[in-house]
Amino acid sequence: MKIFQVTRENLSDFQDLYVEFFRELRGKQGWGFNEGELKREAKEYFERGDLIFIAYKDEPAGFIRLSSREGCYWIEELFIKPKFRGQGMGKALVKRAEEEVKKHDDALYLYVLPQDKDAIAFWKKMGYRIVNTIELMKDLSDEKVPLRTIEILGEEFKIFKWSREKYTREELEFLDLLEEDFYSKGGTKEEFISIVSRGLKEWLYGLEECERVLKEFNTPITPRELWLYLNAETIEKDRYTPKEILSNRYLLLHEIEEIKCLKERGLKISREVIINNPWIVYECHLKAMEAELKVANEEWRKKRLKDLGKYLKQPLSKDLKEKIEGLINKYKAYKSDV
Repeated sequence: MKIFQVTRENLSDFQDLYVEFFRELRGKQGWGFNEGELKREAKEYFERGDLIFIAYKDEPAGFIRLSSREGCYWIEELFIKPKFRGQGMGKALVKRAEEEVKKHDDALYLYVLPQDKDAIAFWKKMGYRIVNTIELMKDLSDEKVPLRTIEILGEEFKIFKWSREKYTREELEFLDLLEEDFYSKGGTKEEFISIVSRGLKEWLYGLEECERVLKEFNTPITPRELWLYLNAETIEKDRYTPKEILSNRYLLLHEIEEIKCLKERGLKISREVIINNPWIVYECHLKAMEAELKVANEEWRKKRLKDLGKYLKQPLSKDLKEKIEGLINKYKAYKSDV
């Protein structure tokens, strides 16, 4: 890969890349564009003195354009052709631009669209984390365009709804709750901040409790992994709450063994690990159940064997049912040495 500044000799390469940039962006937004106008626009940017670099790898692969406004340098666009992504070209173009800006200034600014999650993740990774301004607009036309509701410190704002969005299921649920439930029912900034603050305090308390109880176990499981797993989404309602598990040594041992088993299977502990891998989780659950039954006292063992018996009523595979029956038969008369 080689990076060159745009001159009249390679201006047409920049124009073509500029058009590709907007073809992709407008496709995500569901809007149209005019190729001729974009090429003229690209030429105007070059002629007015914008700093533009192109990355080449046998062909023009991507570009970055910087402008100078009100004494500040701005990254206006960064674009890499899809087939060249993941090869470090975007990072190299940004570094090249930063080197040039450092000769004249000690800060570099950019706008990023709130809907573009990939771009936001990239720029944060590159160190662009300071929110400097919030750009607002008022739509003066009579045309109604699809919008989404977001919040900033509890304040309600709108963003354009794109035709191709990359929100996760949890993010979409959050956006829907904001718009369709919270703000539409009169929720205020103060109430939103209070709700979030309580949630954060609960999360921090849970993390501290996990750290405290894990000290009694010789395990590589981290407090965050345990707390995440205790609050993971499940297909069926949990029999025990996180608070009940953290206060019961047998249940806690079970969860630790289950997490360890999942990690040994190469799974990352997350809120979605159970619903995304139900059969692996079930197998690890039975393995953890046996570890729990081995050390449990007679009263607790009887209770958990009843829990196991209820599993047999579920639509499980023949193999899993046989494992459950095997555990019940093995431990119904078991005497623990612990």
